[in-house]
Amino acid sequence: MIKDISILFSGGPDSTLAALYALERADRVHLLTFHHRYMSSTEKHRKVVKELCVIFGDERIVEHVEHIDSLFKKFYFTKISKHITRYRTFYIPWICGACKMAMHAKTITYNRVHDISITYDGANLESAPYFPAQTENYIEVMKELHQSYGMQYKCPVYHIWPTDEETEKYGLLSTKSTKKERVIFSTQHTCLIGYLIHAHSRLYYRPFRGKDRMRRLAGEFLGQMIKDCKPFLP
Repeated sequence: MIKDISILFSGGPDSTLAALYALERADRVHLLTFHHRYMSSTEKHRKVVKELCVIFGDERIVEHVEHIDSLFKKFYFTKISKHITRYRTFYIPWICGACKMAMHAKTITYNRVHDISITYDGANLESAPYFPAQTENYIEVMKELHQSYGMQYKCPVYHIWPTDEETEKYGLLSTKSTKKERVIFSTQHTCLIGYLIHAHSRLYYRPFRGKDRMRRLAGEFLGQMIKDCKPFLP
């Protein structure tokens, strides 16, 4: 058994299933939940945390909650005029990418403090067409970033759908049928920016800029952002 695994944890069925997989492989899992000011209902994930503690025991679950406002802004606004010129409307969906990048930076810092070498994420192919941070190109760049710190970054539920049905197999009730909720999820925070990005991607970017363009540019853009934002990384 691995001693510790950290999870990028929102409380949704994807990250919950990733946590369940981690609990099969590690003595202890660290549920890392990050918020910024544009999120609301940020306590919803605790419903899942409590149920995990009941099923697996308090000693195996570590909950960590942290705000990422400052770092999120730095990642998004660094060299913003240059990137708008180069990537045009792709820079709008990048808001979610900058948010996720801030989460990764905080996760790497947390891992270093707690001597953790493996991080799981609930990234899922279902969301890849609309969110750059869910594309395989983005994930590959993030794997390289974690590797540069001697860590592993894995997305064990990427090709699994629907994930809420899988969580039920573990006896979990809090995430049951969450994939049918669509917009407001009972176990996950609400993010206004995320809804706007989803609408922008679905109604404009994919139909008019090309279905594969976001996937192709996601890794390229993230690689450039890592170089530009190096001073803000751990």
